[in-house]
Amino acid sequence: MMQDMEKPPMDELPFHQDYVQMWQDMNRPVWDKDPGTKYSELSKLIGQYAALNNQFISIFNTKTQSVEYMSPNYLDVLGYTCTEEDYKRWSTLYWMRDLPLAQSWFFVQMTLFFKNTVQPKLKAAQDKKALTWYMHNFLLTPPNGQLHHISLTGKGLELMPDGSMLVMMLIIKDIKMLIKENSPWWAEFTINENDRYVFHQNEKKFQKGSILSKRESEILELVKTGNDTKIIAEKLHISPHTVDKHRKNMIEFTGARDMSSLIQLCEIGKII
Repeated sequence: MMQDMEKPPMDELPFHQDYVQMWQDMNRPVWDKDPGTKYSELSKLIGQYAALNNQFISIFNTKTQSVEYMSPNYLDVLGYTCTEEDYKRWSTLYWMRDLPLAQSWFFVQMTLFFKNTVQPKLKAAQDKKALTWYMHNFLLTPPNGQLHHISLTGKGLELMPDGSMLVMMLIIKDIKMLIKENSPWWAEFTINENDRYVFHQNEKKFQKGSILSKRESEILELVKTGNDTKIIAEKLHISPHTVDKHRKNMIEFTGARDMSSLIQLCEIGKII
């Protein structure tokens, strides 16, 4: 079966380049192994990255509905006090149980969106197939635990010719310090690298496009490189008032604490 799979270019994984190169070197000899064996060989590398970045990383096999790998810091990042064996066995149920009702409902809608929109687009792709997603401010509350404001970045590691996903990677981070207290929750999907869809809690539906408009992305990229409002206005041939208005709208719509936090969130989600 492995020879029929799309093999996504590993340099697109959301890792620091040093880890990407190590991942590539380790991954090449194991493509023909079963997922459990293959990803267990990579666990030490992934665990180091997770610890350094205070992220929880897991690799999930959708065919067997099993966790192939999870970094050992799930208690620190997610607050779960269950055993690792329990989490691996019941991870999907934990997620659905410990999210607010509206976000659990979103996961149902996401399943339909994947079936009706994502999978056909992946199947129709003539070149390489690719799927990434970013979920912002999902409110996870483990039993007898504290509320966690998390972001969830995902990537299809192994995609089948029919567009279905065999193996996915999930990278979870607590983003409480980057968002406002009343930050909205939203999600963005990128299909085949350039086809974007966004779901915002205020809209309650999937819409084509990104959480940021093209103009907002341009402004944010310029802010990221240290340009002030006046310089940005000159470079984009718009007024400083328009720049400031876009800044305000971006922060309000995404729920970021400030522009610096917005840049970090958009980098985590691969939005810029």
